[in-house]
Amino acid sequence: MMGLREAAIVGVASIALAAAPVNSAFARWHGGPVFWPFALGAAVVTGAAIIATAPFRALAAPVYAPPPGYYPPAPAYYAPPQAYYPPPAYYAPPGYYQPPPGG
Repeated sequence: MMGLREAAIVGVASIALAAAPVNSAFARWHGGPVFWPFALGAAVVTGAAIIATAPFRALAAPVYAPPPGYYPPAPAYYAPPQAYYPPPAYYAPPGYYQPPPGG
């Protein structure tokens, strides 16, 4: 049977391994000893909130993100005409030019 001292050593060692950074991205400065009491308090409050709301979360329906917005399909591509036709000749509207006098 494990004594109290061995259980404490195993517990502290397991907590130290769990708190150790997994990779170098997590091994950055976190505010130093002044910040630690606030971090510990936040961890305790978060853990208590998770434990307190666990029965409600187990009974509630899962919440999924809304589907993405609908975007209409892209406009159809129509191939250009087979040949290039010049624009029709320009005709002035009727009555725009007056006939010359006497003519």
